[in-house]
Amino acid sequence: MDYYHADEPIHLGESICMYDLHVHTTASDGVLTPVEIISLAAEQGLTGLSITDHDTLAGLEPAQDFIRTQGIKLELIPGIEINTDFGQDEAHILGYFISDRDKHLADRLADIRSERIARAEKIVARLNQLGISIDMDQVRSFASGQLIGRPHIARALVALGHARTEADAFHRYIERDRPAYVPRYKISPAEAIHLIKKAGGLSVLAHPGLIKSTSKIDAIIAMGVEGLEVYYPEHTPAQIGELSALAQRSNLLITGGSDFHGAGPESRTKLGSMGIDSSTMGIIRNYHQNCQ
Repeated sequence: MDYYHADEPIHLGESICMYDLHVHTTASDGVLTPVEIISLAAEQGLTGLSITDHDTLAGLEPAQDFIRTQGIKLELIPGIEINTDFGQDEAHILGYFISDRDKHLADRLADIRSERIARAEKIVARLNQLGISIDMDQVRSFASGQLIGRPHIARALVALGHARTEADAFHRYIERDRPAYVPRYKISPAEAIHLIKKAGGLSVLAHPGLIKSTSKIDAIIAMGVEGLEVYYPEHTPAQIGELSALAQRSNLLITGGSDFHGAGPESRTKLGSMGIDSSTMGIIRNYHQNCQ
């Protein structure tokens, strides 16, 4: 059976039968709480969405509880985004239909979050060495959940007047090859794929168009990833066509999402600005059920 769907992405406003499968909350580096995300999705008429916080499942339970207690008609697909490194490139692996009861996954995610905090402390120390006054308490004030990452440091830098915007903070100080950058804890795409599979989920390579090397995309496919995030705001129409064709050739699932982090002047996208239709979601759901 071919598990792909090559139709055009459904944008909000064209159809309310739409699934946004890439959304972040305050459990990681989003600015809206899980409850606020669900409220916004219901208000915008989405059929479903997946909360895919970085390296944590903590946003899922409050979102599920809110849907249940408020009687909201919205399908929530349990998800995660695991940040991995492959050579000099980042490769983010999305997981869908994840079980939050898998102990091995929970233990590895706890390790990753601990290493993220240690990395943040090193970045803050480097910023201090550069004469920039900032401390971890100020960074923590921008982190509502279990995870502390560079976006929280960037927000603190802006609030303290050391940068104009979060993008400026990254560019001047904390992105790769900048003076306060610290390499992160390394986890491979292969391990992330394995963790997701063991937790009952299916794995998808996030925003593959941002990976410059096609050979690395091919290598991650060979590791056993089950889908490609074809529809993504930063993918060009040409990339969408190429990635869709690659998914079909490789018999991979096609997914899509907005990578929504929150409202505000620096928000790259709107919730539901990119996603897939109900037919494509049905293919993904059937694939997952047949693999169990």
